[in-house]
Amino acid sequence: MSDVDEGCAAVGRGASTAIRTSEKSRYRPGCLWLLAGAIGIVALVASSLGIALFISEVVTGLAVQRALYYKGDVHIDSEIARPLIGSEQTFDLAVTVWLRAEEYEDDIDDEEMSEHPRFSPISPAIPLYSDIIFRGLRLRDKNAFATVNFTVPTAYFRKSDLTNYDLRGSVVLLPTSPSQIDKIIDYSTSIPRFIETFPVRSWPFPLNSSRVGKKTLSDKALESFGASLPLLEFHNIRKRCEKSEYDFYEEDDESISSTTEFKSPLTHHPYIVTRTQIRIVDETALFDRRAYLEKHRILKQISCKQQAILFPSIHDCDRSYANAGHVETAITLKRADKKGINDVVYSPYISFSKSVGPKDLLPIPVHRQICSTTEDTIQATADDRETVDVSWKLSFSGWSFPKLAFLEEMEKLDRQTRFDMETSDHHLALAHDKVELTDGFYGYKHRQDSHPRRRSLLLFLQLVLSILLVCSDSFYWFTRTTSVGISTLGTLLFAGSKFITIVVPDFVTASLHNEGVFEWLGTLFSITISLFPVVFMVKTVFHLTSSRLERSLWSRWVPHRMSLTHAERASQRIEDQMSLWFKGSIIIGVFVIYYAFSPHSYPVIPAILPAALSDDYYHSWLIDSWPYFASPMDITGIFFQILLTWQSKSYAGSYKVTPLLSLGLILTRFVEYIPGVVGPYDARPRLVAHEFAELVLTSIRLWQSLTHPHI
Repeated sequence: MSDVDEGCAAVGRGASTAIRTSEKSRYRPGCLWLLAGAIGIVALVASSLGIALFISEVVTGLAVQRALYYKGDVHIDSEIARPLIGSEQTFDLAVTVWLRAEEYEDDIDDEEMSEHPRFSPISPAIPLYSDIIFRGLRLRDKNAFATVNFTVPTAYFRKSDLTNYDLRGSVVLLPTSPSQIDKIIDYSTSIPRFIETFPVRSWPFPLNSSRVGKKTLSDKALESFGASLPLLEFHNIRKRCEKSEYDFYEEDDESISSTTEFKSPLTHHPYIVTRTQIRIVDETALFDRRAYLEKHRILKQISCKQQAILFPSIHDCDRSYANAGHVETAITLKRADKKGINDVVYSPYISFSKSVGPKDLLPIPVHRQICSTTEDTIQATADDRETVDVSWKLSFSGWSFPKLAFLEEMEKLDRQTRFDMETSDHHLALAHDKVELTDGFYGYKHRQDSHPRRRSLLLFLQLVLSILLVCSDSFYWFTRTTSVGISTLGTLLFAGSKFITIVVPDFVTASLHNEGVFEWLGTLFSITISLFPVVFMVKTVFHLTSSRLERSLWSRWVPHRMSLTHAERASQRIEDQMSLWFKGSIIIGVFVIYYAFSPHSYPVIPAILPAALSDDYYHSWLIDSWPYFASPMDITGIFFQILLTWQSKSYAGSYKVTPLLSLGLILTRFVEYIPGVVGPYDARPRLVAHEFAELVLTSIRLWQSLTHPHI
């Protein structure tokens, strides 16, 4: 029998050989593993406490709402508060856009003028747009889209005393006739009469229509639970004064207020918000009238911090669902049977999404910086315009109250929008995509043809598969005690690729970033943990062990090379059938292909994501060149393992489930490029040729794992 035949026979008996060799020394958990376990337990406990506190807040809000539910006989009308908008009641949404003015209009209604107190933080405003944009909606409707187009004069925004509410939008719900509001005889709002509220609808309505007289009682009741939102945000902007030392107004701490979210309008540029989601709670349950009116009475006494501050304003009113919700306005209706008992209905709750991405912010084309030279001033004001056309993209969705309560708690975690508007289009697209994915997770779509939840599911699957792959590889190589069926050259190339991919980017980035001692220690710790599978690969193919030798106390800390078993020598002989010339040709050929054609960067499907600028990321010759080494080493390492598996007719190098996990990870990345599945998104990266090579090799490995016995 030839040596090759003996080798094949020995490999065929690899399973029993592996069992015998498993009696050799293995690593045992030491202090490092105990420390890692302790850190993991502490992190788990801390995160669990944070989650528990968050859930407690949400559950408390839900309990307050459920306490209003009526549990008695539904036929006793005197004990029930019904919803103004039932499940089948249709309604329209009217939207108005307001711009701050210097003084009230001359034709303002005397009744409206009398409602403006002498001390008021609300400046007079003129309507730029006011009309119905959504018609025939129901509370359960989802993802209705509309666009409001209006023109904003820009001269006003050269002022220094700007606030977020200088340009604002408002929404009023108008029930489709016939409706219960037709029988109104009175209403009560939780906001005290001495506090001025924002107007929410132009009058006459729609804008520029003929006068129809004064507002009726039903008009005032519907406007009492209308909602307003600021359409201005303040962020940095790319400088126009190239030669000036001072680029903005001088800082003035008095200009910073809650209406500007603690961003001074003197040092930040105004941006117009161009996308908003209107949310109305889909609540049609019957409320206990006594409990409902009692909560309304208490809220009316304590709302807007009226018992805590001397001059409360509308900015001090908490309109959150947990605080106000359906108790904001109570409406009394006349009964048709005239039995002397009036009906009470509760108002729907309107709110807005506070989530805005960089692409939803339109910079107002005015120059607000102070240039120190005339030349800079002339150049900086060259792009100024007298007006700016705005397309305000609106969407509507009805939300259940538990979902809205949860989202409001999430929005409390980050009240301010933080974007670096001076950065490149590449980073702005990534930041906007993050916002779009987050909104999609909560059920808010930016576009009708987008599917952010599907993308989020794919990203979650990729994360899970990546974690499973890391755990699978780490455990496989940690417990591996024999090199039977494992390509030594292939494993070393694959391990080298992993080493370069892990070490070079993190090490070079830390060096260029000039990190401190603690940052360096964190980087080194992360690299060390990531390199564990690589160390175990090298240990396996070189047959290294740290077993203690007899009559020697310190030799247990020195690596020793174990002698090869018969099956391992047979496996090595099979691999050696490939000549050095053949192996070298494969390696050199793959390296030449990657050097000449760059498959790791050649786009098979081009990117929609704007290209990164030279200063968007840290660059050095190492960062630019490491893919030319790591990618071909990765491909050749897998290729040599495939060849050995084909020759020996036995599968090794990973668990049989690993190729399946790898193929699933690759396919989930490919699915992101199918518009019919995920829809369009502006942060889609390129799909390079290297990933197709990985797909082919991984598919071969999967086929081998299914058709060959595992060692």
